[in-house]
Amino acid sequence: MALSQPLFNDSWQNDVAIAAANTALELFHDGRTQEKAAALGRNAMAATSKIAEGALALSPDRPPACHSGCSHCCYQAVGVSVPEVFAIYAHLRATRAAGELDATVRRIRDTDDETRGLTSAERLSPDLPCPFLESERCSIYEARPLACRGANSLDASACERTLRDPDARTQFLAGSLAVPCFLEPIRAFHAVAAGIELTLHELHRLKVLPLELTAAMRIMMDDPETVPLKWLAGEDPFEAARGGDNTNDPRIGELAGRRG
Repeated sequence: MALSQPLFNDSWQNDVAIAAANTALELFHDGRTQEKAAALGRNAMAATSKIAEGALALSPDRPPACHSGCSHCCYQAVGVSVPEVFAIYAHLRATRAAGELDATVRRIRDTDDETRGLTSAERLSPDLPCPFLESERCSIYEARPLACRGANSLDASACERTLRDPDARTQFLAGSLAVPCFLEPIRAFHAVAAGIELTLHELHRLKVLPLELTAAMRIMMDDPETVPLKWLAGEDPFEAARGGDNTNDPRIGELAGRRG
């Protein structure tokens, strides 16, 4: 596959998008299944992490402030794609005993009940943790979404203020206060996601608009047999989870590095 016109301002992002699109094309070339979609999700996760880690390694004199147990960024809405949902579901089934899985499903449902219908601004709250956050650590770290892999900060105290200080949070949401970070990991995640969306939508006519993580995982966990079949058939079983990072906010477009 090739792009008829650039999606991003930076050529490296367009190259990443093309590579992701061709990976999706290769995985789905002889048919599409839930397992292949999950594999695509895992591939995208690994690719995003590889690019992000490579970019961060180029600035050893100014390392990210992120570390295990620092979870200020885990209290907001997270956008995901369907392949990511399938990859996370497979990870949960492979790593959790029945009782643990039941507890995870209850936490997903409770969080979805509490957050359904909230705006992204309202979701940024110290009272609304990600349902996968346990003891201030990501319990699905190996299968965390692309957006989480791109997230980074050069100042953990700034992250804490924008989450827990109401005035700072208001300024952050208004765009008058920013958290210093490296752009390349964030832009890598957007490029990988865009490439996958191109193949799935243009060649397979599958529904690819971003989903909100908690709502999407609830839909998947509540009906794991039927939901994948409907999506693979071109239907939209995740419609109620539509949202995620599907926005026309020019600030998000600039952060992602998109053209126009």
